[in-house]
Amino acid sequence: MLVSRVHEFISALVSIEQQLGTADKALLIAFQTKYPLSSNVISEQTLPERDPNDSLSEEELCWIRDRFAERWKEIADKQDDYTFDPRGNNVEWIRLAKDLALELKQQHYFVILIPVITNKSDPDNFSRLEQDQDPRSIYLSDDGTWHRIQGLFERLQQPAAVFLTYDHKKTNPRALTLKEMFRIRSKKGDELAKQIDNEIYANFWDYLIRRIAPTWQQKGKCPEHLLPTLLGVIESYFDAKATRSDSGEFKKKFDAFIKELESCPLQEINHFYGIEIYGKKRNYYLIDALLDCLQSTEGLEEKLMDVARWLCRRDPTLISQCKNLMPIYETLKVGQYLDVTHLTQLVSKLDLGIEPVRHKVKQLIKALQQTGQITEEIIQNIKEIYRLRWEHIIDSPKDYLRKQDGENRSWIRLAQYLAGAGFIDGNYYKLLIPTLKRDTDPVTLENITSYPLSYFILSEDQTELIYLPNCVRNHQSNGTFYCCTADTPRMLSTKELSRLPFAAVEVYEYYLQVVANEEIAPPISKRTVLALRDLVNGTLNPKALRLGHKITKDQEKIAEASYLKFAEFVNALPADEFARLYAHTVVWRGQKKRVSEIIAAIQDPNEDPTENSEGRECIAVASQFFAKLVIDYDPEIKFRLDIEEAPLAALNEMRLASAKHVFRDWDHISEEEATKRALSIVVSLMTHNFSYLWLTGVPLHISGHSNTTTETGSELLKAVQLALELGDLSKMRFIYTYVINRIVEKALAQTDLKTKYTRYEDTISWLKSIKDESMFKPEKSLCFDPKLILVVLVPSLSKIKGKALVEKFLERLIQTLLQPQNDCLKWVHINIEFNKLLNSDVLSFKHRQEILGTLRRTTGPVSEGDFIQQLSNFLVHRLSALGVRNNTSQGLFGVDPGVYNLSFKAIKGLLHRSLSMSHTIDATQKDAINKVFALLRECIQHPELFEANSALCDYLDSFDKKRVTIPKAEKNITVPELPLVQQLF
Repeated sequence: MLVSRVHEFISALVSIEQQLGTADKALLIAFQTKYPLSSNVISEQTLPERDPNDSLSEEELCWIRDRFAERWKEIADKQDDYTFDPRGNNVEWIRLAKDLALELKQQHYFVILIPVITNKSDPDNFSRLEQDQDPRSIYLSDDGTWHRIQGLFERLQQPAAVFLTYDHKKTNPRALTLKEMFRIRSKKGDELAKQIDNEIYANFWDYLIRRIAPTWQQKGKCPEHLLPTLLGVIESYFDAKATRSDSGEFKKKFDAFIKELESCPLQEINHFYGIEIYGKKRNYYLIDALLDCLQSTEGLEEKLMDVARWLCRRDPTLISQCKNLMPIYETLKVGQYLDVTHLTQLVSKLDLGIEPVRHKVKQLIKALQQTGQITEEIIQNIKEIYRLRWEHIIDSPKDYLRKQDGENRSWIRLAQYLAGAGFIDGNYYKLLIPTLKRDTDPVTLENITSYPLSYFILSEDQTELIYLPNCVRNHQSNGTFYCCTADTPRMLSTKELSRLPFAAVEVYEYYLQVVANEEIAPPISKRTVLALRDLVNGTLNPKALRLGHKITKDQEKIAEASYLKFAEFVNALPADEFARLYAHTVVWRGQKKRVSEIIAAIQDPNEDPTENSEGRECIAVASQFFAKLVIDYDPEIKFRLDIEEAPLAALNEMRLASAKHVFRDWDHISEEEATKRALSIVVSLMTHNFSYLWLTGVPLHISGHSNTTTETGSELLKAVQLALELGDLSKMRFIYTYVINRIVEKALAQTDLKTKYTRYEDTISWLKSIKDESMFKPEKSLCFDPKLILVVLVPSLSKIKGKALVEKFLERLIQTLLQPQNDCLKWVHINIEFNKLLNSDVLSFKHRQEILGTLRRTTGPVSEGDFIQQLSNFLVHRLSALGVRNNTSQGLFGVDPGVYNLSFKAIKGLLHRSLSMSHTIDATQKDAINKVFALLRECIQHPELFEANSALCDYLDSFDKKRVTIPKAEKNITVPELPLVQQLF
């Protein structure tokens, strides 16, 4: 780069000097001082004018890069942020960055503009930056990781898509942070407008708010414990405004709130973002108000008042003392504005199902009407009524810890109003449960009212509430499901454990499935499950589930006939299936029972079912357990219509809690094989050339790849994709069998006219290959362990005509293996690329068959030693070729015959000798690949490779892995290689 280019940059800035900000003016002076023109001498310290044709030294190029870094610190997340708007004052800086990137080679100009960038590929889809890319096409995370807006958009187009992203250094998905959302919202320019489904959106943020935000409330729960903190943020804003002080305290509290929010589960964060706030002029989502807090934008005061209104409506204890908010509370009659009229209305809404309580409440209403004010005596009467009610409902279905809606809703609401008004203790749980003595949780240090009642159980002495998520976390950390309210964690008592089944479903399910170490029941056959379904259809009477309701004689006879039929079926079962059925366990609403126990409680199969009926368990309740067992195998199975429609049958609740067992009919498919098959279907979905009628194709996107398929293909991807992206393969056998039974077989069974005329024969053949399992036969397999692919391809490179493209594929394979994303996505991504390579013209038919033959003949996992050896061979091969190009001086007509080959062999030999003399690599260690790269970096420091050193270092750096330090030699311990799917787990 010449000095004249810098002069041109300076002149361009001078021409717009009037519109430059303070920071840009200071940078302009710095450039003018270092590179003066006779027309603009700044001061006596100005250096002598340079010859415009002089080349800039390496030191000068570093100086210019430092100025870019200085500018980024000043403009990041502000109006002139390049990723917000590349126009205006940014134009000349971007032009200079592009020229500087060309001068420095292999440097993307984004890295110069935004020196904090840490990654070279998008964590979401592995794509890399392009030189002509608009800065608005990316957004930054706080750790400097860039993400493509397009990658986020493509993810949201998928069926059952979740709004999430990935960190560069983490494998788990996470919610987008407020700062990331702010950076997406801040992008400007008419060019960002996009038409989607015949709808015009101004930009991606407009699309996000109008199309995606309405779905955020469909999953997850509101993180209730954040609401008091949010109120504190609002208070600090109005306090600063009232005292006209700086906003330091507001920003401090808001930053603390952000940290708390980011620690919540993904679905809870999205749910929180999607809360709808009702404003005077228009409604908006909570995310908009939170982002305005980051910017302190105009209109923030009105939005925070709207949020404060929403908070006190949701929970009347969330009351602030800020004068600015008093008009809200006065209108809603909350806080200090709770008057006798509104209190009387609240008391009148109380459920009066308990006789002694009913009498007391009527007396209270009469007293309120007579006194016309809220006196201390009135409050004491209210406390007495709550005490009386608690004595009647503790450990009953009406216990507040068991039920927060229905008849308890009005009692909880009244307690919140009284606490918000200051008439009772702020811990209104003490009004509901008068024996409580503790106000804060000793682990989280939060007020216990910050958490829903459903996440607590009452201690045996009734003086404290045990926050169950603490028990879960303690078990995850220490292996003990202990109460953590005391100085020393303790076991839950028998009484406390008896209360556990009535707590939040997810907590109790965790206890049953993890803590109780529930034995794995041997699976039963589909035929047996269908017989159980028939038994449920004949015996489950939803009305009989009501407390105290008894079935009629006729209903009992129908049920007994169904049991007789089922008994005949059971007696005809093979001994093994009979044993499996009777040993099978089922969990329903906190009770775990064996099938043998349920049947024995109803009727001994060897006795006449018409006798001894008085001692039998309620048939309808037993049928619920059988229904749960059926749903544990097939959540979508249908029962008799009146059972399906009856809320008391609770089939929807059962389906949400399905254990997702797999019929024994699929015992021949292991978890490992099911996972490989499911992933292979995804690969085939993205690489098979489907035929479809015009306008009927459905576009699919995954891992940076796309394909157009049919609606059935979309269903298949939807069934697998969420588990794939989350890296959760725990139920992959169930998912695979679901794909076969509920999607593939259903599609093949369709005979309607639409299917007949729109589904092509090749699609039918493809579906049949999944059903008859021919797609997965070893002799037809097209998907393999990525490491095995490398081990087979590297020795074959010399035989392949278009080996340059194969080398590029292997480089992408290695780069993908080095990525931090979960192994499932990497397996899919690499195999999609490999299938595309197989289908290209690069490989001849002969070479294709040879490669596939070798891959298919290999059984078991690839040896890590073989993988590391071939990885080293490939990298040495590529470095040698690169070293020849950069380490020799060629004449006009190139090198003499044989010189290139000799040079190549010399460099290759040098690298191999250096590697063999270096530290021993333990191939079984997780960072073995990193050590190969580290050793190669040491090898290329050899004096004979001095001329090519920079190019060789850049090549290794292109794989986007940090340098690693080789530890001192230790005794190698051989660890058996795990199968691929076990690695994925």
